[in-house]
Amino acid sequence: MAIDIDFNKHSNVLVMISEAQDATSDQRQAVRDAKLFLNKRDGQWDPYAWNKMEGRVRMSFDMCTPIVDQISGEIEQSDFSLNVSPSGGDSSIDVAKTYDGLIRNIRNISNADMVFNDASRSNVIGGFDAVEVVQEFIDSDSFDQDLMIKRVPNAVDSVWFDLGSVKQDASDAKWCIKLIAIPAAEYKASYPEGSGQSIGDDKQSEAFYNNADFVTIGQLYYKKKKKIEIVQMTDGSVYRVDDEFESVQDELLQSGITIEKDSKGNEKRRMRDSWRVHSRLLDGGDWLGDEEETAFNDLPIIPIYGNFDIFENKTIYFGKLEKLYDQQRTLNYAMSRDIEDGALSPKKKYWGTAEQIQDYKDTIQSLNTNNDAMQLYTHVDNVPPPFMQGGVEASSGLQTTISNTQQMISASANSFNALQGNANPTQSGIAGSQQIEQGNIGSIKWFKSLEVMVCQVGKVLINAIPRVYDSTRQVRILEEDGTSSMVTLNQTVFDQQTGDNVELNNLAQGDYDVVCDFGPAFNSQQKETTQAFLDMA
Repeated sequence: MAIDIDFNKHSNVLVMISEAQDATSDQRQAVRDAKLFLNKRDGQWDPYAWNKMEGRVRMSFDMCTPIVDQISGEIEQSDFSLNVSPSGGDSSIDVAKTYDGLIRNIRNISNADMVFNDASRSNVIGGFDAVEVVQEFIDSDSFDQDLMIKRVPNAVDSVWFDLGSVKQDASDAKWCIKLIAIPAAEYKASYPEGSGQSIGDDKQSEAFYNNADFVTIGQLYYKKKKKIEIVQMTDGSVYRVDDEFESVQDELLQSGITIEKDSKGNEKRRMRDSWRVHSRLLDGGDWLGDEEETAFNDLPIIPIYGNFDIFENKTIYFGKLEKLYDQQRTLNYAMSRDIEDGALSPKKKYWGTAEQIQDYKDTIQSLNTNNDAMQLYTHVDNVPPPFMQGGVEASSGLQTTISNTQQMISASANSFNALQGNANPTQSGIAGSQQIEQGNIGSIKWFKSLEVMVCQVGKVLINAIPRVYDSTRQVRILEEDGTSSMVTLNQTVFDQQTGDNVELNNLAQGDYDVVCDFGPAFNSQQKETTQAFLDMA
């Protein structure tokens, strides 16, 4: 049986946040390390080797960024669609199509594709990121709200979930926290009665210096249980007992539809559990406002995990780079040593005694420019002739290390030259295609991670849409090809044939499911279709 958590006690909430941070600190530090490895200057050097080689050649030869770019670019060229279908109650295909068009419009005004792509790239790098669904007013003079999809800034340092959650999309989590860093002056202006204490995070040190003065507050999302009564009608439909049901019960009765009864003559009614997400702001000292009920059934913050797994009751995740650290650092070290040996080695020169060259200084100094067939020198007894010595001597060991390391990076990343567009002239086209196919297969898991997140975003949207778009209003809906049209939601019209008032596009009627699918972008689909017609012709 689920245990109800008391979210009204500020001290309890701080303890929950601290426990979640402590339990995931190793995983989050690994994500930070991956991001610093790729993005920080000299991040691809081991600190010990970097310090030991101070004053010597220390160069980075980044082979990891192209790997991340290749996977991320492949994802950006794909299209993630959210498709809504009727699943029960008084649902209909027409309303499902309205949901489809409305969700496409929400994605459009949110620039959600960029949000998803950015989160996916962060996932490929470090194995974690998060997005958020928010309610916002259309403009400052409007009472209508829209739903928007946004990326959570710096999610690795700001988002934590209920430790009891075991699902990859965190749909089973009872709470989550989003930390928000506010400039100190803005905090004082917005919360003059606030304590000024920041909520702590799990970071042990800062990677960058000269940071501004911030106060970190938190936005807590948590689920509160509520009971909902449902009834089954004689036509098989199921209704929630609410004001809307009371308003249509007489019309159902006129149509001969009543509440079904069991064998004992009792109406088929029962109570079921439901959840509604509430939100509240807090800082390290106290609450910053009262709790607010949101339009969401599920937590509006959705994570994306790479290589997700549960092991020893712990959520495990990591990105693409973690298995490439050693190879990339070895390559940097070996290449730097090889360049250092070449750049600092003395040039190849002739060596001889002063007596040997005394009479031929002019011709000897112009050895690299004159065309003389013979070079003369003065013989000195018991002294060898002038000889050449010095110059760059390539280390065969370093060359072998460099070559092996480059191959190991490609093999570990499952990224070959053919996959990156660099065809091997000695390789057949079939072999190149096989390498590309092998690399694409290795990238599927990153698509799946994004698919899980996007699908949960769709579920959050279809559950919240009826509460946000609950008034009679015109909204824009988008078709798959980008064309748009305007529809009126929750509009009541008089049906001349039946003599009844009919409500059109009532998004609160019925239940709907959403599924996520990914494939080529629409432009790519058009090209593929055109090519298919050409092939048939």
